[in-house]
Amino acid sequence: MEIVAPYLLPQVTTNMTTLSVGNDTWIETGGSQHSQANCRSIPMFGPQGFHDMFSWASDPAVSEYVGQRSVAGRSCTQWRLRASSSIINETLCADGDIPVELNISMKSSAGGVTKETHASYQFDPLSTEVDSSLLEKPYICDHVAPPCENGRGVGPLTLDAYVFHPGLSAIDYSIEDQNVADLRGDALFICFDLLSNQSSFADHNYSLISRYSLQLSPAFGQYAACNGYPDTKPKGPVCIGGDTRLAGKEAPFFGGEGESRCADESPLGFWYSLPKAGHCPPGQAPSTTASESGCTWSIIKRAKTIHQTCLIKDHNFLASCKADFAQKDFARSSAALSAAFESEDFSKGGCPDIGGPDSKEDVASFVV
Repeated sequence: MEIVAPYLLPQVTTNMTTLSVGNDTWIETGGSQHSQANCRSIPMFGPQGFHDMFSWASDPAVSEYVGQRSVAGRSCTQWRLRASSSIINETLCADGDIPVELNISMKSSAGGVTKETHASYQFDPLSTEVDSSLLEKPYICDHVAPPCENGRGVGPLTLDAYVFHPGLSAIDYSIEDQNVADLRGDALFICFDLLSNQSSFADHNYSLISRYSLQLSPAFGQYAACNGYPDTKPKGPVCIGGDTRLAGKEAPFFGGEGESRCADESPLGFWYSLPKAGHCPPGQAPSTTASESGCTWSIIKRAKTIHQTCLIKDHNFLASCKADFAQKDFARSSAALSAAFESEDFSKGGCPDIGGPDSKEDVASFVV
């Protein structure tokens, strides 16, 4: 199944193709051309393997007949999922055993905001003969994406990186095998979490937000999704789907061609993955040959750490998120996050620095 659609902003397109065969699932993202696309097997996206998305319509216990209709000049019979409710509604129009159109609508509510999501799929006439090559594992799934060509032979860049993390012990300040983001990318992450009524950071005892000054090789590799800490449940960190040495990069939610991995700018900001194997020893920085070997990222310093309640509760960050999602520009939430770290003056949106481990490298090299 291929989904090509704008995500959050009209100028940012997410391209995702999912292939499920037997008990295996591969997900291609970032472009219709193999030269741009990345491939992963990501268990967090749900059960892996083939799932018949139409089988419910043939079961009278869960489906009901709605009537006849025409879709793009094709006559079909409309069925509705009995489990449909005010939250989710699903219908299938089929010509006998041939699906013609599938419609799924969902509603979610959080923070006083109701969000509606609609997905509609129309299917071309199907054939009983299927090209077997379409069901073969894509060759790009045998390896991660290569380093960005525009980053080869180039020295490190400096990044102000933001990260949510627990504060249970000193090791929770480690950013090895973790995801970080630039200002806009982290503002978007927090907003998305709040507005979709998720609690991912709360589930992991996330209570702090830190800003680090980093050096990264611009020869970025494939982004890895990382979760967990040594003292959280489930225990981590665990990174999936990315390069194990190169620092990874993507526009949020796989946005843009090649997930915007090698792009200089993204209206949604960027997310980064920091593999432990790519962490430079203290006092070293990535070299111009980092695309081929050696370390790929280093810590200059941890600039500041704040408690999340100062930003989210005391400065009513949710209001900025609601306005940004309505206006689709994310300027307000980015400004609010920036202000929280720029000063400790509450009247200016600032938050106090609660401190952390003294050394900039002491917690990043723990053996876990």
